[in-house]
Amino acid sequence: MGNFEVHGALGSPYSMKVRAAFRAKRIPHTWTLCAPLGPNSPTKHVKVPVIPVVKFPDETWINDSTPLLLELETRGEGRSLLPEDPLLRFANYLLEDMADEWLVKAMFHYRWHNEEDREVIANRLLYDACLGLDEATIKVMGQQFAARQIGRMPKVGCTPENAPVLEASTKRILGILEKAVVSKQHFVFGDMASLADVSIFGQLYQLKDDPTSSALMQKDFPFVTRWLDHIDDASGFDGKWSSEVTPVIAELLKVAGDTYLPYLAANSRAIEKGETAFTVDLPEGRFTQDTFKYHKKCLDRLRDEWAQLTPEHREKLSEFLIGGTEILDCSLAQPAT
Repeated sequence: MGNFEVHGALGSPYSMKVRAAFRAKRIPHTWTLCAPLGPNSPTKHVKVPVIPVVKFPDETWINDSTPLLLELETRGEGRSLLPEDPLLRFANYLLEDMADEWLVKAMFHYRWHNEEDREVIANRLLYDACLGLDEATIKVMGQQFAARQIGRMPKVGCTPENAPVLEASTKRILGILEKAVVSKQHFVFGDMASLADVSIFGQLYQLKDDPTSSALMQKDFPFVTRWLDHIDDASGFDGKWSSEVTPVIAELLKVAGDTYLPYLAANSRAIEKGETAFTVDLPEGRFTQDTFKYHKKCLDRLRDEWAQLTPEHREKLSEFLIGGTEILDCSLAQPAT
């Protein structure tokens, strides 16, 4: 039996999330740069050709970051990234999901919205993915890759109209973290990196590295910028999980309650009505996007986890989620306009 093999890319937020998780869990593994396309790509071993792809010692391959990491938890591989307390564990699931599915829009927006970022980033990503190619080929392929990604922007809600909402929401989250990371408790859920931490890291690592967002972070959120390097390899951090809903958890749960869960609910309602797009009013403004079936599955999963909590835990979490509670209870939220 060999070690785990992690195949991913530096410019892939989910690859960086998984690599950080393996390091935080102290699981022996190898890390290999790869591209999702090509005859030798490890994605040929999985149903959906996206990275990261992880080969387990038993020769199985998995590439959806959340099920992958939860499978490691089920198998007892390495130390756990989840608090033992059921209330905090649910909060961890929710914040991890919000980072994966909402904060990713910030990565996509800052990466492809500004003309001055596009060429630099495209060339960098292709350089990583196509080791050994000459500069001219990298630039040509980079332009093709950028065109595909830019063409996908409306599908994920990264439009000029939504830009102010996405930027304001991102700065709100960064502001919460900037105050938190200089506190005694170094990570969101305690003295060690959690599943939520590595998910947040995966997205923000891209902002830290891309030109426009990097300048923003270094200027306005310098401690978060450095904190991300701590999560990149948190194998040496040890200690205890939080025993209560701390201020940083509370503030991030408020974002989930007034932004992420209403977004998921509006998407789910639109799908159930057979609509192809939806609009939802968020604290930072009105947000419009095409429906996304995977995000309906995300909401269904969160509702299932919510239902397994005790009434006392749900009541306690409701203090922070506010409007999000009705959504998790499967009650209809206010119709999107």
